[in-house]
Amino acid sequence: MPDLNIKVRYSRELSDPELPCHEEHFTHGWMQWTIPAEQAGIVLVDCWDQHPVETHLERGGQIAHDKILPAVEACRKAGITVVHAPSPQTARRYPQWKAYAGDEELFGPVVPGPDWPTPQMRNRQEEYQAFTRPIEPRREQWLRDVLPQRKIMDLLGPEPEDFVIATGDQLHRLCRDRGLFHLFYAGFAANICVQRRDYGVWPMMDRGYNVILLRDCTTAIEMASTWEGMWLTHAAVLNIELRGASITSDEFIAACRGE
Repeated sequence: MPDLNIKVRYSRELSDPELPCHEEHFTHGWMQWTIPAEQAGIVLVDCWDQHPVETHLERGGQIAHDKILPAVEACRKAGITVVHAPSPQTARRYPQWKAYAGDEELFGPVVPGPDWPTPQMRNRQEEYQAFTRPIEPRREQWLRDVLPQRKIMDLLGPEPEDFVIATGDQLHRLCRDRGLFHLFYAGFAANICVQRRDYGVWPMMDRGYNVILLRDCTTAIEMASTWEGMWLTHAAVLNIELRGASITSDEFIAACRGE
């Protein structure tokens, strides 16, 4: 396999010495890396075919078609490991998910959960019920009628040679077994699952992996106050770049081709 020669971007936390240390002077930095292809994998987070937020689903579908799919195809041609991480419920729809499943994923927890916060606290039960968020009718309908049918977008696979994981522990086992250290991330949503899933960028960086976000292969779930400028998407990318790095899909594809 050829090496991947990439120029990655990161977010700087301080300004140059000759400038005042003001946030207005905080910019991006750049690094040139050579990554052995056999140590690289692409992790596709929660690339679902259904989502309750219609605009997010439409935008994500376009990104998947225009940006993620070409990147995944380039990975397959270059021999880079392709990993689908579509949530525990969805992963179990695919036979590949069992490849690196442990007893806990297959049969449930083998040890009791933590004793603090108590189960009643964690589940907002009994005297802690008052701290539960109000029920969203659309969410209840989604959980009841749509979630059991949700799957990975058809255009992304998984192909027989791809891997499917349900948890961060599974992803870690896969990486250890295949010698993966550099994890390229794509998928949704940039401000939620891409960052906070146990197979997302922050938990995997905490484990010591080198994380590179394909920054045009994701989008956040926005709010009314951020929609016009896609500000939550920009913020999510910058946040990941504070510890990790990013490149565009075109740059990644070119590296996979040896260009």
